[in-house]
Amino acid sequence: MTPVKRTGLIFVGILVAMILITTAWMIPEARRIMKERTVRSAEQATGTDMVRLPAGGVTMGSNDGPLEEQPLHDIKIGEVWMDRTEVTNAQFGRFVTATNHITTAETSRDGKPAGSWGLSSAEPWKTWMPGASWRNPEGPGSTLAGRDSHPVVHISHNDATAFAKWTGKRLPTEAEWEFAARSAALITKYPWGTEPAPGGRHPANTWQGTFPTTNDASDGFARTAPVGSFAANTYGLNDIAGNVAEWCSDWFSHTYYAELRPDPDRAAHRNPKGPDTSSDPAEPGVWKRVIRGGSWISTAADYRVSARGREAPDFTAAWVGFRCVRDVK
Repeated sequence: MTPVKRTGLIFVGILVAMILITTAWMIPEARRIMKERTVRSAEQATGTDMVRLPAGGVTMGSNDGPLEEQPLHDIKIGEVWMDRTEVTNAQFGRFVTATNHITTAETSRDGKPAGSWGLSSAEPWKTWMPGASWRNPEGPGSTLAGRDSHPVVHISHNDATAFAKWTGKRLPTEAEWEFAARSAALITKYPWGTEPAPGGRHPANTWQGTFPTTNDASDGFARTAPVGSFAANTYGLNDIAGNVAEWCSDWFSHTYYAELRPDPDRAAHRNPKGPDTSSDPAEPGVWKRVIRGGSWISTAADYRVSARGREAPDFTAAWVGFRCVRDVK
């Protein structure tokens, strides 16, 4: 082989190697860029408005609430972005339009026709409403007219997770949620302080009157309120208590806090993600996810920062919605 041919083959080999290396880099890079564009497009479509929560620690739980809230334990949370408000009908509607997502309430389950849980003024206060869904909050004939800025309701944990994934976010952990609700306060019972209605004013959309027969709506709203109708907490989050109860990512276990009992040196638990299994003595064998914050049907005991709600992942109701978080990268 002549020196010229040898040089040519070496040149071709180098060129081929460069092309292969460039291609190997470009393909994953192109995928990354496409993914970022998809997430950015979804964020723009949903009208993302997020608050950056600082890394920090807080004492979680209570020493005078139900046993599931005990004992007090220290946690540390990393920086995270959290939706300023609960996800609205307008935002969720854009997600459904883009993905053709069918919500849990729009399907039959557990031997019931498509529908969701609503409120009755008589016992039992929880009633099944055939045909109720995020599109028809009070059942057939009801609409979303004038409710674009209201929090979406009749949303299951599965629906909330699907929306979060579409926007490149996730549901908050229970620890992140309580950290956000406490606003770095060392001692507080509610997101705004130690009293449920300081100075006689209503700092959140909750139930006033005798539940479930009479709601005098002295806070200005008989059902859901447009997000941001009440003052934000110290971190700039609206409706962290009241309006709609919010899904968290954790499984619910009534013994989880006891299992996290702090060490003698009070070492904080870092970014706890919740238990691997679920347990609720009220319904043995039924796996449930954590729900936080209380809602428009809640009285003071339910919208305390330490109050722990729970429902099965396919549960939907006129008082259940969600907000999302995104990790700081």
